[in-house]
Amino acid sequence: MVRIQFSKMSDLRSIAIPGLIMLSVLLASCSDISGTLVPTLYPTEHIPTVIAMTLEAQGIELNTEDKPAASPTILPSATPTQELIPTSSPSPTQSEYTPLPETTPVLPGEEQDSIPTGDIPTSINQILSPGPDSKVISPFTMRAAIKPGDNSVVRIELFGQEGQLLMREVRTYQSLEIPWLTLGSEISFGINSIAEPGRLQVSIEDENGRLKSVSSTDLVLQSIGNQYLNQPIDELEDIVLESPRANFLIQDGTMRVAGMARPRSTRPFRIEIITSDGKIVGTRQVSVNPPDGRQYGYFAIDVPYNITSTNRVRVQVWEPGSRIPGIINLSSVEVLLSP
Repeated sequence: MVRIQFSKMSDLRSIAIPGLIMLSVLLASCSDISGTLVPTLYPTEHIPTVIAMTLEAQGIELNTEDKPAASPTILPSATPTQELIPTSSPSPTQSEYTPLPETTPVLPGEEQDSIPTGDIPTSINQILSPGPDSKVISPFTMRAAIKPGDNSVVRIELFGQEGQLLMREVRTYQSLEIPWLTLGSEISFGINSIAEPGRLQVSIEDENGRLKSVSSTDLVLQSIGNQYLNQPIDELEDIVLESPRANFLIQDGTMRVAGMARPRSTRPFRIEIITSDGKIVGTRQVSVNPPDGRQYGYFAIDVPYNITSTNRVRVQVWEPGSRIPGIINLSSVEVLLSP
């Protein structure tokens, strides 16, 4: 064993300083090693492929059974371009008179709380002027559009507050070249008061004198003052008969009468079956109560009749007046009735 003895501090420094320098060099070398980049490891499943490629590059052949199966290349699936298709077409602009919702038939005596389907047809008897609740003085001009049919009679009438007849004009049509006619008439009247309620009425009768259609409008009759004319509400039929259909054969002693109506009051409607000679062979009453927010209500009732021979009858549905007696509106249809 070699023993080194340092006699002086200078001898210790001469050895320690070079030793420190060498230690620093060694530490710097270690830091360089630790900073060396380490190759990235291959995933385990790719190692067989890497080995095979390395051997092939070196010219070493592998048996087929020894070759690792190459992993298939998986391509990302393409995302299809989707075309946006609207779920519904734009809603068309709705007309003022929306088709009414469908209902089920109503048994006699039952109330109807919904509205039948179908478009409301145009009335064949339209009073164009004056409109409802117009204030008129004598004389005033009335205008109407009607579709009377051949061999018909048209009556223009004005009634006072008690139902008294104030004016009547009768026109007869035998054969018409055009279906629609425009009526114009100057109406004069006299009343004993300054003002009173009145009703202007246009009636169409068939060749047998039976009422085919009645249309009316309420007025304020004035003996003095200014005239104020309102516009008509619309051109729609107030009473629409859906059953029975025109010219149908009805038998078995009972007729189903159904349809829709726009009532002006709460009074029940009248249904009458009238033969060609004017005899009433069946009659009933039915209430029409439109649901909230609706103008039209549904009615349906079975009307018994009594006849002894086949006859062409006219089925009339009409609304009686509440303030002034008489008929406010009437619609009808002609059918063949059998015992």
